[in-house]
Amino acid sequence: MRRFKILLTLAVTQLAFSACAIVPLYSHYNVKADPQEPAKQPSGAYLASTDVQWRLDWQCRDNWQFNKKAKTANPLGACLKTDNNFIGVAISGGGSRASVFSAAVLFELQRYGILQQVDVISSVSGGSFTAAYYVLSAEGMLKGPPTIEGSARPRWDPDKVFSKLQKNFMVKWVRNWFWPPNIVRYWFTYYDRTDVMVWVVADTLYDTSWFKGRGLHFKDLNPQRPYLILNATDNTDTGEQTRGTRVFCFTKECFAKIQSSIDRYPIAHAVVASAAFPAVFQSVTLKDYSQKEDRYVHLFDGGASDNLGITALTQILKEKTDTQAKKVIIVIDAHTSSYGKDPRHPNPRSLLDYYIDSNVIDAYETLMAELRYGKTSELEQWLEANNGKLIHLEFGDLKQGHPDLYEAVSRIKTNLKIKKNEAACLKHAARILVQAKMETLHADTWWANLIKFPPAEGYELPLYKLKPKKREEIISVDDVINMFCP
Repeated sequence: MRRFKILLTLAVTQLAFSACAIVPLYSHYNVKADPQEPAKQPSGAYLASTDVQWRLDWQCRDNWQFNKKAKTANPLGACLKTDNNFIGVAISGGGSRASVFSAAVLFELQRYGILQQVDVISSVSGGSFTAAYYVLSAEGMLKGPPTIEGSARPRWDPDKVFSKLQKNFMVKWVRNWFWPPNIVRYWFTYYDRTDVMVWVVADTLYDTSWFKGRGLHFKDLNPQRPYLILNATDNTDTGEQTRGTRVFCFTKECFAKIQSSIDRYPIAHAVVASAAFPAVFQSVTLKDYSQKEDRYVHLFDGGASDNLGITALTQILKEKTDTQAKKVIIVIDAHTSSYGKDPRHPNPRSLLDYYIDSNVIDAYETLMAELRYGKTSELEQWLEANNGKLIHLEFGDLKQGHPDLYEAVSRIKTNLKIKKNEAACLKHAARILVQAKMETLHADTWWANLIKFPPAEGYELPLYKLKPKKREEIISVDDVINMFCP
């Protein structure tokens, strides 16, 4: 009886502390900015900014001393502004295909010593899963500053990273629709399909609990990592004709415009806002505290306004860098051109087309392809005229030397689930593509000093095992590509 009372007391206490999570009182999760907040508590949220301090020596940036008891992190001495290289990474959308591929590319760039020098990462949609994870993470269990929340940082280790990114987010999402509290919240509160996915993403990647249900915040970003810019599309009707980009960046600058605190905003909400594909997810809402009356900002998939995440990088390049700086932009592009109707079929309707016309997806992909080409061409021209270089990592470069692998990765669908064999193909593709680009970079004396060559040893790529009658044997990597990737 006593044990039952204790359990009942704990359950009631849990319900009391998590009331707002169980019965959402608001459609937004951002809070009003507190002018005294930076002085009250140390924070890593300064990394969510377009004001990138790129001249600081990156080795000094990585050299911090941590006071776990006081939850503070301080650089060991002042970092000198001796770094004259600006290196930015843009990560495209593409669901789990993009998140797994971008993680594989980052691990490859780490082998060549490039990732350690990156100043800023700008991402969109599926690429934001990886970008946020990396900037939150630490290299080992005992490294990195403590989080403000007190939770352990995610580990930047291939086994850990891929095991998380390869989860079937869609199954977990649908399953959580039918959790009894979610059914009630969905029909009678502000809680929607996007909030269900936020919980899944936070639980899988960014450390959550049943009490809070939101996980790590922007204030928990690791000061040893590059600046982070997560991009979404602003779908708010302002009543005025809007010109130019509708990109909304989860940065202190964008949050300052609505007088809100980026420090206390949950990472998972920003990531899902960046990946909230229309028709599948509802918009993510922010409250605009700059207005006297209640006003809100509505955000969805960043791919609709910039499906490569290079708008913010272009702005930083033009406003923050100078002519003497060497500038390298690495675009991790998980786009595939496998859309459109099969020319061999007289009637291209599928079962889905009897309910929803799938042409809308092809129309969206067509627009994104045009947007992608225009943005990359403009950026490449600007870099060539301003002491810079664009490194575009895209599946199309596999066509000539690895046609079978190209076909395999091109068939991977854009959703939030991925098969083991598909992930294996993406890891092989990342190693091949990065190696080719790094060899070209090393051959150019102007850029050669940026990379470590030969590279450090990489993680073991997954191999497909055959089981003949006599004994088990592992086939070659070439055979892996042909057999492991259907």
